[in-house]
Amino acid sequence: MQTVELAEAQARLKELVESLAPGEEIVIEKNHHPVARLLPTSSRQPRPLSEFAGKYQPLPQAEQDDLKLHDRDWCDRKP
Repeated sequence: MQTVELAEAQARLKELVESLAPGEEIVIEKNHHPVARLLPTSSRQPRPLSEFAGKYQPLPQAEQDDLKLHDRDWCDRKP
C-alpha cells in the first residue's frame, strides 16, 4: 500500500491512476490522516449480500414516519 499526501496526489493524479495494479491501493492523506483510497476497478469485487446479514436493522416506525415528514417538507418548499 502506497500513501501520498493530497497536494502530491492532485499534482500526479494521472500518473498515480496509471500505476495502479490489480489488488493494489493508494491511500491519499491530508495532514497525515487518510481521506481517500484509489483502487483499480478490476480489483473491486462485489460484496455478497450475506456479508451484510444481521448488521442493519430497519428504523423504528416512528423514525420512518419522521423522515417521511421531513422529506415532504423539503419537496414542498417553494423557491
